[in-house]
Amino acid sequence: MKELTEEAKKFWSQKEKEKGGKVDFFTFATYIGRSNDKNVNLGGLLYTIKSGLYFEDFEKENWLYKIMGRSQKYEKTEFGIDINEIEEIKTVSKGSALNCIAGSINDGETKEISRIGAFFFQPVTQIKMKTGYSLFFEIMRYREFFKAMREKL
Repeated sequence: MKELTEEAKKFWSQKEKEKGGKVDFFTFATYIGRSNDKNVNLGGLLYTIKSGLYFEDFEKENWLYKIMGRSQKYEKTEFGIDINEIEEIKTVSKGSALNCIAGSINDGETKEISRIGAFFFQPVTQIKMKTGYSLFFEIMRYREFFKAMREKL
């Protein structure tokens, strides 16, 4: 984290104090949703500290609301999961992820796509939990994410 701005260093220092450990990995990601729930599409940070995987979104400006003179109330989304509770992590197509979020298919019916498939279809990372639900993310550095998670699982 040597090349980070002072503001970014302060942000990560605060997160490390809150979570009680050092940040091992971070990337930008879009949280698409949870299986059998609703599609949310929230951009933010996905990061690991110790045995935790965390997501946190950030408020973004909506120019349409500004032009129309309306204000939109922002509700922060922040959550963490215990990495030890992860059953499986795989890359699936965005269509498959959206079907699972909508409840059209269940978590076990998603099919992993190959590297070639990821070239033709928008890749989405499925994190299937042992407790029976999945979280879906579009991860900017998804190959590095898989490597970092393999080291923790």
